[in-house]
Amino acid sequence: MGYNTAVYPVLFALGPLRLYGYGAAIALGGVIGARLLWLRRAKMGLPNEESFWALLNIACLSGFLGGKLLFLMQYGLRAGLSVMNGYSAFGGFLSVPLAVFAYARWKKIPFLKLADYMFLSAFLWHAFGRLGCFLAGCCYGRPTDYPWGLVFRDARSMVPPELRGIPLHPVQLYEAVGIMALCAVLWRILRATEEGKVRPGLVVAGHFGGYGVLRFGLEYLRLDVLPFMGPFTQGQALGLCLIAASAGVLIWRSRCTPS
Repeated sequence: MGYNTAVYPVLFALGPLRLYGYGAAIALGGVIGARLLWLRRAKMGLPNEESFWALLNIACLSGFLGGKLLFLMQYGLRAGLSVMNGYSAFGGFLSVPLAVFAYARWKKIPFLKLADYMFLSAFLWHAFGRLGCFLAGCCYGRPTDYPWGLVFRDARSMVPPELRGIPLHPVQLYEAVGIMALCAVLWRILRATEEGKVRPGLVVAGHFGGYGVLRFGLEYLRLDVLPFMGPFTQGQALGLCLIAASAGVLIWRSRCTPS
């Protein structure tokens, strides 16, 4: 049977000050992802530090706006008013590539070369975001009898009251672990790209396709899903779109010149 997670949405409280687990996880993932990019800024083709910080700010802002906009479209205005939560990861899959593409054209950097680094960093950040979801209790799973089912009891958790005290699939942790495993594979591919063994774009394609497959499967274990068509959820439909986008990137990179 499940057990008390001993995980709480608020990690630390001092008077009116609160340190929320969701925000802390997002911040930590952002720092690690930014550090990865900083160490490889020259390989990315960025001419100076100003270019790096401009790119990072553009990517963060576009991800924030894309994730918030899609969440508002899915759940409505009232559910998405909070700045601390209420984001859809799929929104960033559209807004961030567009922003990075525009930046690459502006700085005359090959898009796929730049995108490989950005997408690996963003994917790593995504894993920390799912850890934040676990701490907050959002994106919760279905009830389960498996021994690793976890119980949420904190009244501040986003798990609905009727599900608190019931063992649930820790689907947020499933996804975080899956993303980290994919990141390990994509890191090897990125290193091979830097060595000239692989042409740019394979990390982007792997990001899209890998997460599309992962999310499609995990939707069967999530309870906070939105219906789409027949037995499929909106998450599964968007996952299929990512798989199609992955195929499109593979076709695109095959037609690009080696430069």
